[in-house]
Amino acid sequence: MITCKVCNNQEYQGVLFCGECGSQVAFTSDKMVNTLVYPNQIRGLEVDFSQTIPKKLLENSTFILYSTEREEVIEIPEQNEFTIGRFVEGQVITPDVDLNNYEAYDMGISRLHATIRINTEKNTISVVDLGSANGSSVNGYEIPANSEVPLNHGDVLSLGKFNMKVILPKDMK
Repeated sequence: MITCKVCNNQEYQGVLFCGECGSQVAFTSDKMVNTLVYPNQIRGLEVDFSQTIPKKLLENSTFILYSTEREEVIEIPEQNEFTIGRFVEGQVITPDVDLNNYEAYDMGISRLHATIRINTEKNTISVVDLGSANGSSVNGYEIPANSEVPLNHGDVLSLGKFNMKVILPKDMK
C-alpha cells in the first residue's frame, strides 16, 4: 500500500491518482516525485499549494478538464454552456472544444459528442450526451443520450474511450 501525500488515503501500489482527493500519486525508489496538485483537491487541510501550480489555473474561476492520458489541462471556453467533440472539414455546426489533438477519431469521439452546462446560480456543472455513437460515461456509469448528469470534483468523464478528470473550484464542490 502507498499513502497519498495530500490526504493520507491508502492506495494499492501502482495507482496513479488518489481515489479520495484525485491527487497524482507517483513514486520512484520510495521517493515522491514532484506532481501537479490543485488547491481544490485538498479536503480540510490548511496547506498552501499556490506556488506549485500555474497561476493561470489559480485565476481561472471555472472548472478544469484534465486529460489523464496526456496529463494536461484541456482548454475550455469561458462560457456557461459549450459542446465537446471533434472538428471535421465542411462540418456545419462545430464543437466549442475540439478534441482532434487528442486523437478524437480513434478514441471514438463524435463530431458533437456532449454538452457541458455550468449553472452559476446553483453552483453546479452537468454533462449531456448528444446521442453520440460511442456514448459517454461518468465514473464508468453510462449516460443515457440527451440526459443531464451532474459532475462532481474528481469524477472521470469518458467520451468514447477518451477520459478526462473533472476538477472543480472550492465553491462548486
